[in-house]
Amino acid sequence: MLSTFVFFALLRYLASAQQYAGTVVPLPEFLPDSVTGAETAYFNIKDANGSNTTLVNYFSLPNGTRQDTNKVQRAVIHIHGANGNYGGAPEYFDALYAGVNKASEINPNVNQNTVALMAPYFVSDTRNLVRSNIMFWPGTTWYTGATSIYPPGANISSYDVLDQILQYFNDITLYPNMKQIVVSGHSMGAQMAHRYAAVGKDLGLHVPVVYWLGNPSSFLWLDATRPFATDTCPTYNDWGHGLDNYSNDYEKDFVDAVGAAGVRLRYQSRLIAYARGLNDFGDYSEGECAPYTTGGNRGERMYNFLDAFPIDAGDTTDFMAGVGHNGLDMATSDSGLYRLFLDNFDGDGVRHPSIGERGPPTN
Repeated sequence: MLSTFVFFALLRYLASAQQYAGTVVPLPEFLPDSVTGAETAYFNIKDANGSNTTLVNYFSLPNGTRQDTNKVQRAVIHIHGANGNYGGAPEYFDALYAGVNKASEINPNVNQNTVALMAPYFVSDTRNLVRSNIMFWPGTTWYTGATSIYPPGANISSYDVLDQILQYFNDITLYPNMKQIVVSGHSMGAQMAHRYAAVGKDLGLHVPVVYWLGNPSSFLWLDATRPFATDTCPTYNDWGHGLDNYSNDYEKDFVDAVGAAGVRLRYQSRLIAYARGLNDFGDYSEGECAPYTTGGNRGERMYNFLDAFPIDAGDTTDFMAGVGHNGLDMATSDSGLYRLFLDNFDGDGVRHPSIGERGPPTN
């Protein structure tokens, strides 16, 4: 008969196997083979039929050794921006690595052994990766939860991928001391985290999740109003920027059934941490008119969203002076340190108050 120790060790091994059971493929030249503090992990993602697909990600490997999952209290899933196809995922891991080391100066218990860092790589179909069972999405549609177009027949929403990552870190047999999970992103990664917070499934997790939104270029508006004219933008409220014509398979029945009001309630049930670098007046709208109905740049759009949809209890707004559109600077700012690494580290619910004051919406 197995001892209790051996039994739980076996359960942890079987659970952790998911992370390393994906298909290993040669990486293209724009992705480095190694990143300080990380290994290139091939995460096994199941499609609706239970078949295996692969997500490439950069995952914690402190001192060249995989973490003892018994010691891990926090997981940070940091989503790259639109340049993820050109090295963004490893750069975003670098930002996490620098941030957790800086946070350790505030609380030494927060370190490379107690915080699991993951930078997933959502692959665009414009890249020429080895065609195995690695998932691809059309262009940058992964940030809106679009369905994969490769492998053939897999049909996996990028939000399904996040669901499975959350369930992985929520597995008490693998991470028995997990206290907090953070879904974070900068730029387009923040746009993904924001939209996922709005329509992501209720997974029944026992570990709390917070969504950190660093300098998103646009927001999912939660009703049909806009602060600026919509006359010349007939698609202003379509999915991605609004909730008309929801085009995803993911949670389509839910969105169609509850409409904007129900999606807003789901969003309000999530813990959201907004973060803005006050020197970021840029824009990345990919030729779409909808973002301009909410503001002329990232700063104006965030302020208008917060005015239209005030934060709920537990949410935070951080405004970082002297910081522009830079993922590393945001991750190592006070907002990054507290929201990504320090808040609720021991599961006591303690979170740092909102940081800083709004700056001007335009420069």
